[in-house]
Amino acid sequence: MSKLIADDHSGGIMHSDFVLTAPQGELQFSMGASRLLTLPNAGGNSVLSEALSFELLQRCFKATLLKTEMEVQYFPMGGSMTDYVVSVCGQRIAVSVTRALKFGGATFTLENATHLLHKKLRGVVQSSRNAVDKWSKQILHVWATSPSVADMLTIAYHTTVNSKVKANTVVLVTTATKSPFIFSNG
Repeated sequence: MSKLIADDHSGGIMHSDFVLTAPQGELQFSMGASRLLTLPNAGGNSVLSEALSFELLQRCFKATLLKTEMEVQYFPMGGSMTDYVVSVCGQRIAVSVTRALKFGGATFTLENATHLLHKKLRGVVQSSRNAVDKWSKQILHVWATSPSVADMLTIAYHTTVNSKVKANTVVLVTTATKSPFIFSNG
């Protein structure tokens, strides 16, 4: 991750696995993740997935939370927003979090992966362009329900996603096969 973060001009994709070692109710959150859980966000069901995203970055890469979603200012307002801003490896990095899944047990296809990545990466580019607060790059953190979903995202990233949309964003795909609560609540 540090190599991808240090390069201001290019992005990339990397994978991680999320394995819960304690029951969900006994999770011990860092101060940053606790802030994300308690402060208002822009809406939606994403609070828990955002807090766990930060927790992963904090534990694995020593990230520190700088701003939450509603603390980041934009001009003009009304476009895509980043979920939080961190300091990682001495760099100011914005993070957008999403979840990759199909409801009802349907197969997550290459078309689904391409659509999700294009939509979210376009939002990353727009939020970076409109942010009053500047950062060196963004991480698009994608929670995947299974290795096959993670594989579809990787294939889409390398074969169908336009390089202008990829920009200098790091796509972090985290597979969380045994944590369905991430996908049902947020």
